[in-house]
Amino acid sequence: MKLTEERIKQIIQEEVSAMQEAEGEEIMKAITDVPKAAEGIANKVRAEIETLAEPSGLDPLVLSQAVAALLTAD
Repeated sequence: MKLTEERIKQIIQEEVSAMQEAEGEEIMKAITDVPKAAEGIANKVRAEIETLAEPSGLDPLVLSQAVAALLTAD
């Protein structure tokens, strides 16, 4: 089988398509992992806030609002 310019272009296009498809699958997997990771982070932060609020006598909700304000401040 003789390699022609047309065949080389076709092979390159097939490889580029396969790479783009694989990248798309990886991106979609990462997107679906975000909520799970965010939930894990939120649970850890909530537990830490509850631990910090306990000795101070503050309501954990008050401390969490302060933390949220600090995180969103410019």
